[in-house]
Amino acid sequence: MLTAEGAYRENIISHYLNLAAREAVAGITARIAADRAPVRILELGAGIGGTTDEVISGLSGLPVDYHFTDLSAFFLNAARERFADHPWMRYGIVDMNRDLRGTTERYDIVIGANVLHNALHIGEMLRDLHDLLRPGGAVVFIEACKANYPLLTSMKFLMSAAPGGTHPGKEDIRQGARIFLTEDEWCEQLRSAGFTPLLVLPERDHPMFLLDQRVIAAIRD
Repeated sequence: MLTAEGAYRENIISHYLNLAAREAVAGITARIAADRAPVRILELGAGIGGTTDEVISGLSGLPVDYHFTDLSAFFLNAARERFADHPWMRYGIVDMNRDLRGTTERYDIVIGANVLHNALHIGEMLRDLHDLLRPGGAVVFIEACKANYPLLTSMKFLMSAAPGGTHPGKEDIRQGARIFLTEDEWCEQLRSAGFTPLLVLPERDHPMFLLDQRVIAAIRD
């Protein structure tokens, strides 16, 4: 947990991105809540809850139903203790490569912090998210948009397919050669899936831009 906290929360770029995600989600939630409530939020691959912490701090007083999900019960059990004071949060195991398509649940906002690159096929995953969202809903996610050297030493091992499985990105825009998309590719893939990009932060003139991580928000058309 301490290692994960250092990687995804307790550093300058993660602090910036999590705060930006909080403001984006709070603004979208307030807009949607004017038409329907509660606003239903799904967080995929929530892990240690580093982004969750910031996001829910911006939802105080807003009518929400927050579904915290991950692949591991370990993280869910830790989250139940960490967020015990928030009765509007619920928890569950969700595999975005398996469980999104065909589900009858619908959401208003989907959040993903450093998780969407795990999709076997980025385009298909975004289309699944489009179908999962109600009209006017949104995706808000954090992603690295360039593989730096520390990531290159471990990411390909982490993303290795199980025996007989498919390597993420083998059949999508990545063509099996890389894990991450550029910000322009994310925007292109979002448009193709029926979303309109709303914001990409940090902007090019911001000092954090050079760290090659982004928070991206897009509205379901």
